[in-house]
Amino acid sequence: MKAVAISNNDMVYLHWQVEEKIPGCLGFSVIRHDAKTNSKRALPAMVGFPSAKNAGKKFSDTDEWPVQKYSWKDLFAKRGGTYWYEIVPMIGKPGHLTPDTKVMRTNSVTLDPDHGNNSVFFNRGIISTQAVARSLPKNSKGLPSTGRLKNFIEDPKNALRARLVGDLEKGVVTLLERAKKEKGECYCALYELSDKDLIDHLKVLKNKVHIVLSNAGEDTNKGKGDGDKTNAAARHDLHKLKLDVQDRMLGKGHIGHNKFIVYVKNRVARAVLSGSTNWTPTGLCAQSNNAILIESKALAEEYLDYWKFLKNDTTTAKKDKTKLQGKSFRGRNQKKLPTQKLNPEQSKDNGIVRAWFSPNTPQKSVPRGKNKDGSAKLPPTPADLTEVFESIENAKQGVLFLAFIPGSPSIVSKLKEVYDAKVKDKKLFYLRGAATSSDPASIFRVDLYHRSSKSDANVRGVKDPPGAAKPNGSVSSVAGIFATFAKWEAEIYKIGHAVIHDKILVIDPFTDSSVVVTGSHNLGFKASYANDENMLVIRNDRSIAAAYAAHVLDVYEHYRWRWRLQQPIRDAFENLKRRNPKAKSVDLWQKAVKQAGPIVLRKAWHELQVTDKWQDFYVEHRDFLGAENNFWSTFGGVGLAEGRPRDPVA
Repeated sequence: MKAVAISNNDMVYLHWQVEEKIPGCLGFSVIRHDAKTNSKRALPAMVGFPSAKNAGKKFSDTDEWPVQKYSWKDLFAKRGGTYWYEIVPMIGKPGHLTPDTKVMRTNSVTLDPDHGNNSVFFNRGIISTQAVARSLPKNSKGLPSTGRLKNFIEDPKNALRARLVGDLEKGVVTLLERAKKEKGECYCALYELSDKDLIDHLKVLKNKVHIVLSNAGEDTNKGKGDGDKTNAAARHDLHKLKLDVQDRMLGKGHIGHNKFIVYVKNRVARAVLSGSTNWTPTGLCAQSNNAILIESKALAEEYLDYWKFLKNDTTTAKKDKTKLQGKSFRGRNQKKLPTQKLNPEQSKDNGIVRAWFSPNTPQKSVPRGKNKDGSAKLPPTPADLTEVFESIENAKQGVLFLAFIPGSPSIVSKLKEVYDAKVKDKKLFYLRGAATSSDPASIFRVDLYHRSSKSDANVRGVKDPPGAAKPNGSVSSVAGIFATFAKWEAEIYKIGHAVIHDKILVIDPFTDSSVVVTGSHNLGFKASYANDENMLVIRNDRSIAAAYAAHVLDVYEHYRWRWRLQQPIRDAFENLKRRNPKAKSVDLWQKAVKQAGPIVLRKAWHELQVTDKWQDFYVEHRDFLGAENNFWSTFGGVGLAEGRPRDPVA
């Protein structure tokens, strides 16, 4: 028996392993210990036994309603706190549970962004929650008001904005505030810029800030062709103040997708901030996003050079969009830069990072062709994704990912290829991920949910059948609770196009050969061929890898739970659709909710089993589920599907 805790600045994720079935165990109590105050408490829970009248209505705790699985999230731990956890088997019957003497204890974790010299920030930008739904006034249809949500997150002083953004905005403005305090300078390359608070931070720096600002959004006026509706107001204000702003107005099919800052003091580049966060209220609050701050003169100098090339490429084109992203610019980005130490002042830390910049291909778009047999011809793999794909191929235990419309080819098509190879070789390979787009996830036979203004589309998935030779791989669909029923409030699915906006790949995070890929790059060929992008490949830093792993698992499980919760509604919708093929989907969905809504609630909140048989699935399919245990181990070996995962060296 062993238990592991990982954390980032926002939450704690817990995982534990039990070798054998525990007789009489009805689940586990998860007890948080505060290392600073020496206090302890059992974590809250809402899933009760069938006899629990208050299940789903208010919290109890895991002493009374234990966890009947081997992982849990602590979303109530306070930022800045240091904690360790006890995982306690609860023995007996509902209402009369006692703790077992066999207790698992985790390592201690601290909820802060610090990782050596570097910092990683995540938001809590998931808006499809009951808490958000209940924080909003209702519109004429009785649904949460999207308009009011937009108003709330645009207000820097609003409490809901503060809850959703978490520490992410603090991370984004760190270098801007440092420049103000230390009289340094900031060099920014930005894609979307409309958040009032972030714009004010730029304005304060006056001549100490230098910006390459790309166009984003629809045309400011129909047919104008500028594609700059998102940034037009901010661009006007910054030029009016005579700030150093270079307008990088790319043509259709190309975007200036960067969101980074380089901090310079006394003419020396010292630090760089990158990540997925666009400088908009939705980017900060209504999408899952991240930012990473790396204190490295060498890496910052590489980013500063790229910034200068961006500016030079823009001025050389002389407002001719066809000449942007020119040959010399692309050739420069294709060169493989050296790795840099993540913590240069700490020689014992072997973490390294390599930066890649886009576009980095001779062609300006992904070449599409066919082979003689009619099959699609695979385009040349860009230099940056070559390193990423090789890292996926070399994965020993598994991969986590979050993506926003990576397209094809992309990391998702590569993951499919590697996953299938592991299955064929009967090797354990743990795969979990979530994406906004249906295109990448369809490879895994999961249709991601796309909600239109008129109807709720069907969501279906193909389950992994239990079996010793089947690795446990899964990709989550994105869904929320879209209709009010019983005690549930309807949830807002999204604002704008993105739900999951992170671009994250995490490989073997609990080993010395961990890999994290992050930045603005959408992790597909199109980003490398057509966009201004930056990508960071971070190796051998368990601390950073664990923080990103916690974030991915948090987002994944949020949507995965909702997807599974609504299965009876989707089944009812499908049956109604077959019987009434010409009926409107929105009407059928409403009927499906009425039919299956009560079933959903019963499954959601009264699903705890009253005997220890809930463990039988885990015992019977130990090998099938072995991929997960293998993933959480630290030995870095490859486990086989036959037999329990073990260290091949040992």
